[in-house]
Amino acid sequence: MTARSARRADRERATPASEGVEVVEPRRPGPRPVRRSRILLAHDARATTCDALARAVEEAVANVEIVDASSIDDALLAAATEQFEAFLVCLDLPPAPLGGVRLASELVANDHPVVLVTRSLRWVPADRPALHQLPWIPPDAGAPEVADAIGAATGEFDSMIRTRAPRPALLGVPSLRARR
Repeated sequence: MTARSARRADRERATPASEGVEVVEPRRPGPRPVRRSRILLAHDARATTCDALARAVEEAVANVEIVDASSIDDALLAAATEQFEAFLVCLDLPPAPLGGVRLASELVANDHPVVLVTRSLRWVPADRPALHQLPWIPPDAGAPEVADAIGAATGEFDSMIRTRAPRPALLGVPSLRARR
């Protein structure tokens, strides 16, 4: 590094940010933060049924952020505005079990990787065959079962080329689409 570029770099770091322009320091070599995995857990927040499941997810997935959704609307809004590696949908979501079934159906229709949380698939109506194909775990599943189910949901999702639903325009910024 020459003395001229060193002075310029020092001057750039010392330049205060002006209106709308932000001076960003260049990345330095060394360890960088690893991106956290994000998992959405949709369940009835008033019930303690899925408390053990949240702990099992933390054990099964390294560096994970679990986002709680206690209603269908919360979960759908989060799915439309944020990126998640997987969605764990408990069938105790009000109105149980139809709330969880409706949410899982909408997520699957929008090509999101879904794991059902239920003690039995008998709660899933027969008119929803796609939900019967999803991986599922009981609410008291351990870390190995959770890891297998998330792996099954995301593995199938990653191995297929699917078209995702366009993300809604956020804060007045239009969605970008790839050219055909």
